Amino acid sequence: MMKFGVTSNLAGVVDGWASVAQDQVPYATAVALTRTAQEAKRAVEAALPSVIDRPTPYTMRGFRLWPATKTKLVAEVDFRDSFGKGSHARDYLAPQVFGGTRKLKAFERSLQRVGLLPAGMAAVPGAAAKIDAYGNMAQGQVVQLLSYLRAFGEQGYRSNITQKRKDALSAGVKGKRGMSYFVGRPGGGKKPLGIWLREEFGQLGSSVKPVVLFVKTPTYRKRLDVPGISARVIKERFTPNMHMAMRQAMSTARRPVGPSKIV
Repeated sequence: MMKFGVTSNLAGVVDGWASVAQDQVPYATAVALTRTAQEAKRAVEAALPSVIDRPTPYTMRGFRLWPATKTKLVAEVDFRDSFGKGSHARDYLAPQVFGGTRKLKAFERSLQRVGLLPAGMAAVPGAAAKIDAYGNMAQGQVVQLLSYLRAFGEQGYRSNITQKRKDALSAGVKGKRGMSYFVGRPGGGKKPLGIWLREEFGQLGSSVKPVVLFVKTPTYRKRLDVPGISARVIKERFTPNMHMAMRQAMSTARRPVGPSKIV
């Protein structure tokens, strides 16, 4: 788990504000901490495209801010939980921050559950994969593969293709060439293990193309220096943010009213 908080010894900053009511100090501190954490979060997000090729909007929203309060003077930035049925941001961002291997994606877990993806291996796009604008395999093709390979779980079993439909696709329909998917090592075992597309050309024979290749689960080195980025932002921005918050607190603080004098 990645988490960093913004905390500080406030003595040096508060010395110059001795005249401010003490109940304004916690409020100003919480504001300064939260602003600094927001700036650190933005700095981390700005660094993402330099370590991840064409990060998706989902990835760019992979960090979440928990603001400081008057009673909890710590602002935190951590990985965001998943959106709906998607993967947790921690699963694929943590290896970039800490190094190590990433967790399997939902597609890979489905293939592994039905015994198609061997343990210790990951699935990567092959030459026949359809790629979206972010360099990932198109979701429509992922769904097509899971359906064809009958890899949907119990909740999605109705999405799995029937044998009758498989036979029709293999024979070719409405003038289209026949096609089928299979998992294996074509070419007499000389080609890499993966999911392959076989296209039928009638009397001209057939061809096979790799859609997904199974490779050893990659190990990542640390590339996104979240601790270093946040430390730099804290050093540069906390004191200015604290002074600004204190000035705002002073401008909005209620001034004590002295006793009335009757003349």
